[in-house]
Amino acid sequence: MLDYEFNQNEVKMMKRGNESLVSAGYDGVSSSLAMPETPKDGIVVKVAYLGACYSEGLRRRGAKPSFPGNEIGGYIHDISNTVPNCNFTRGDKVILFPTEDIIDQGYVEYIAVEDTTHVIQVPEDMPLEVATMLPGSALTAYSAVLKAKPHVEKLQQVKPCVNVLIVGAGGLGLWCLQLAQYLIKSFGQNNVRIFMADNSIDKLLVASEHGCYDIIHWNEEDHEQYIVERTLDACRGGVDVIIDLVSSPRTNQRSLKVLNRNGCILQEGLILVGGDSMSNSNVSISLNSLSAKQQSLVGIPKGNLNQLYDLLHAVQENKITPPSYAVFPVEDANQVYEDIQDCRITGRAIFRFVNSSSTMDNSPTTTY
Repeated sequence: MLDYEFNQNEVKMMKRGNESLVSAGYDGVSSSLAMPETPKDGIVVKVAYLGACYSEGLRRRGAKPSFPGNEIGGYIHDISNTVPNCNFTRGDKVILFPTEDIIDQGYVEYIAVEDTTHVIQVPEDMPLEVATMLPGSALTAYSAVLKAKPHVEKLQQVKPCVNVLIVGAGGLGLWCLQLAQYLIKSFGQNNVRIFMADNSIDKLLVASEHGCYDIIHWNEEDHEQYIVERTLDACRGGVDVIIDLVSSPRTNQRSLKVLNRNGCILQEGLILVGGDSMSNSNVSISLNSLSAKQQSLVGIPKGNLNQLYDLLHAVQENKITPPSYAVFPVEDANQVYEDIQDCRITGRAIFRFVNSSSTMDNSPTTTY
């Protein structure tokens, strides 16, 4: 973890009659075995897998965790007989595009989906736990790399080598690395070097195994200027494009110090110049300095449905290799989140409902 702030909300699993609850200290996070009604022109999905979605940036700003809701994989349980041009069959493997209505449901074992365009069928030869990651962290990373790509290509016209730095080596960062290698480096663009920075040396070692050019240990116990100098030395002069998946005031200021002229910083989330009312943090950005150095600071847009389909096809065709992941029973949520907090889990963590149709045992499973 790059900062020390981390909201330690406890995830509690409990049984109450025919209902199981998962709570995180705030409303709206529960799992019920009650069967929802099938919407008119809609579908009911039985959830099998949920991504353990702990945003790098949120946890470093002390905000509440983002619970599973934007990474859902399961099987079609019921279909309305009024669905137009229905190509779905009961039992089909599907993932859900994360709309607000879906995200707000949190942990639920059955989800009613009114708009079937947000239900994406998963190829039979693709593991459902892999497909489950795509609508969340993978889609965010895909959007980030697509946004960064034109900046890289523009700099390639004037520089012999372009340095790209990904800040945050968790599951989102690993997806970003894999996608950058596919979208930027795989088409003859060998003059692009991808670096990764994180406070966790264990995460950085995993990133190194995933093929980044070099890793940079941002040890927060070190003096800030020493971290900056270490970054400049590793990148041999500076960074041209930075994808900041943490987006804290600290990483923002550090990124500005190592950014080259004509460089670009892409940020996941929002930093308010002058302060963030949620975290009481302040960040000072000199617009005159940005203008003088022709630097830019842009946000990472939310991925769209077409991009999710592109991503699904690329993974199916083995053009993109998913990063390492582990699958855990949903009953182990407390321990999993503690392990994520303490960096004992590298890569992605995925929850499995024990009554899913998966044949996997109760042991954590890794790799793809």
